Amino acid sequence: MAVASTKSKVLSGLKWNAVSVLATRGTDFGVKLILARLLLPEAFGVVGMAMVITSFLEVISDMGLFNALVQRKEDAFTQVRYSSAFWFLLILASSFVACFYLFISPLGANFYNEPQLVPVLNALSLYLFFNIQTIVPRVILTRKLDFRSLVQITYAGTALSSVAAIVLALTGFGVWSLVAKSVIGSSVVFISYWLRVKWRPDLTFNFSTLRELSSYSTFSQLGGILYFFRNNVDYLIIGKLAGATTLGIYTLAFTLSEVLRAQLYSIINKVLFPVYSSIQDDLKQVKDYYLKVMRFTAIITFPISSLFIGLAEDFILVVFGNEWLPAAGPLRILSVATMLIAISGTPGEVLKGIGKPSVSFYISLFNTFVVALPSIYIAQKYFGLTGVAYAVCIHYTASRILFHHYMKKYIQLTDKDVIVALRRPVLAAALMIGVIYLITMLQMPPLFTLLIAGAAGSAVYLLLFIKELKYGLDIIKKH
Repeated sequence: MAVASTKSKVLSGLKWNAVSVLATRGTDFGVKLILARLLLPEAFGVVGMAMVITSFLEVISDMGLFNALVQRKEDAFTQVRYSSAFWFLLILASSFVACFYLFISPLGANFYNEPQLVPVLNALSLYLFFNIQTIVPRVILTRKLDFRSLVQITYAGTALSSVAAIVLALTGFGVWSLVAKSVIGSSVVFISYWLRVKWRPDLTFNFSTLRELSSYSTFSQLGGILYFFRNNVDYLIIGKLAGATTLGIYTLAFTLSEVLRAQLYSIINKVLFPVYSSIQDDLKQVKDYYLKVMRFTAIITFPISSLFIGLAEDFILVVFGNEWLPAAGPLRILSVATMLIAISGTPGEVLKGIGKPSVSFYISLFNTFVVALPSIYIAQKYFGLTGVAYAVCIHYTASRILFHHYMKKYIQLTDKDVIVALRRPVLAAALMIGVIYLITMLQMPPLFTLLIAGAAGSAVYLLLFIKELKYGLDIIKKH
């Protein structure tokens, strides 16, 4: 792929996925705020317990096929690979639904000692089924770099499920409003993908074509499982040791601190993984994109994290009320963790794109079992949610250090490259936090503190990026 063509498609993809951040993810985040205001922490905790189990099985069900199919170049066997993957995933998805009703749901409820998890998990098995069945059409649209369709489909699911969830919450359905949001959203996305993608599977199944993908997909899949477990071990341990209400409080803190960065990474990765795969032999170009993504994610996520670091208590009180106030401390600490992740770019996607998924796997393996699991368990048992938040900072830092080492090895990244890319976002965030801290010393009511300190801090931050803002607007207009 020519450099100019690649750049054009990356910019187009980033434009459409920026629309997704503002529309799809913005809508989803706003609805979660509304639901948090309408529901008790326990409801979020119960669904959080269920989603750990369901999402883990979703990661397993992928079998690494999505990444492997995207990374594999098209040839005469592409149709056979797609058809074989479709039939395999259909059988797998159907088996999962049956397993939920037979034993997964009761086992999950027993693990957490939460009886109401049984019907919740049974219902969420449909969410899993629909998500699995979108894998092949997602591959097709991703390989085409058709990010416009990907964004439109996702937003349709988000919009319809959000309306349904709010209506159900207002009419007293409690936890089922959150369950309905997941199931309705995944079903709408499922239908939309198959209406948009003209491809249909042949009545053929060739196991050898799937086996050929295993050399890539095995490490990609194992890495995905470890990544999921590392990023959800806090939910698992808190739910097991502290119960639904405490998990609900932590869920809010984590969602607020991570919502922008996580969704931004998800969207950027959808653009750059196929791009990294297509330019994997041009390491200089890979490095250039990596540094640009690192700087971009830092510029976008740092101001939100800085707001939460300086104004966590005021934000929680004004938006959610006193019952959610215990989330303020973890929110502040987890916002620091978010900044740690943001300053490392997207190394996992680079490694997958250049054909080194095994490296990501071994980094995740070490960080999950040597750092994350023991530190989070000890923290929750002896220090509560605040301790867990600090433990998350520790294992995020360990992960970033290891990834940085391999970026230096495989794409010739240097420490100076990173310092140059991040120096202005770091300075801007420090100044923003300083301004917020000075204003909070005036001891105004929470609403006034939130509005005045937030506006002043944001203004200081933006002043350092006026040129970037103008450039970004010009790109959007041109593309």
